[in-house]
Amino acid sequence: MKLSIIIPHHNGKKLLFDCLQSLFDNISIDSFEVIVVDNFSNDGSADEAKIQFPSIHLLKSKKNLGYSGGCNFGAKKAIGEYIIFLNNDTLYTKNWIEELINFLDKNPHAGAAQPKILNAIDKDTFDYAGGAGGYIDKYCFPFVRGRLFNTLEKDLNQHDSAKKIFWASGAAFIIRKELLHELNFFDNIFFAYMEEIDLCWRLQALGWGIWNVPTSVVFHYGKQTIKQNSFKSHYLNHRNSWILFIKNSPSFEKGMLIIKRFILDQMAAIYSILTLDFKRFLAIFYSHFWLIYNLRVMVNVRKSNDLRHKNLDLIYDGSVAIDYFFKRKKYFNQIFE
Repeated sequence: MKLSIIIPHHNGKKLLFDCLQSLFDNISIDSFEVIVVDNFSNDGSADEAKIQFPSIHLLKSKKNLGYSGGCNFGAKKAIGEYIIFLNNDTLYTKNWIEELINFLDKNPHAGAAQPKILNAIDKDTFDYAGGAGGYIDKYCFPFVRGRLFNTLEKDLNQHDSAKKIFWASGAAFIIRKELLHELNFFDNIFFAYMEEIDLCWRLQALGWGIWNVPTSVVFHYGKQTIKQNSFKSHYLNHRNSWILFIKNSPSFEKGMLIIKRFILDQMAAIYSILTLDFKRFLAIFYSHFWLIYNLRVMVNVRKSNDLRHKNLDLIYDGSVAIDYFFKRKKYFNQIFE
């Protein structure tokens, strides 16, 4: 089989039905399977989806495994040569799958790729979660072509060249199945947010490239399962950024990089107080508490990552936060191009 499509799902009947309808309306290849992983939904949405779309393979977990665990559950059952991971709040366009498959078929050194991801509500605007491909700075703050923090660019074809990127968005990306197995899947420690960055980091350390394919277009609502600006979303983002940093950073510059990263977090905490964003302030505090409480776990996570010694291209040797908030650089091409 050529392709397995995996959709982790937790509640939300309309989201899932719209996703599946759009998927089947915009796929023309014959050799594929669709696997929906139900992360312990309590609204019956997954069972109803199986009735409405009987060709899907429905896997049901006895607990919420998060994005990483749900994707892993599905991937271990997948039989396709390629695997596409999708959020359940995405919509699609004609030939988007074919463009991704053709790109990997024609580029044997590309291990993974993502489409251009636009916002499902403002369809001429890049999506917060993926845009035209992801990058990262040396402090493990992610950013994308088309979005820096809360500044979203209009899609004026400025990012319409196929380009090597640092990470592909978990909202929608394709990967070779054998590479996913070689990497031992997503790291479940992340639960949700940034697990795809960790996967792509390790993939590059093996020598594979990750690309944006702008001729493939997907629309994404975003922040539907874990609501935007909730305590949980802030907490997971801050905590997981630290996990990513500790696990994968090739050098901490004799500890100075850790100190600088901690200072950036304190600046973010102060900014949260000044803007009355107390959820973010508490999330930063609790993420630090989690790191201290799980220090031994994090030491073992770093030690067990043999790929961390690889120095990779495309890591921005600066601070995207400093550039954005203090140097007033609001657009991707002011920083990285």
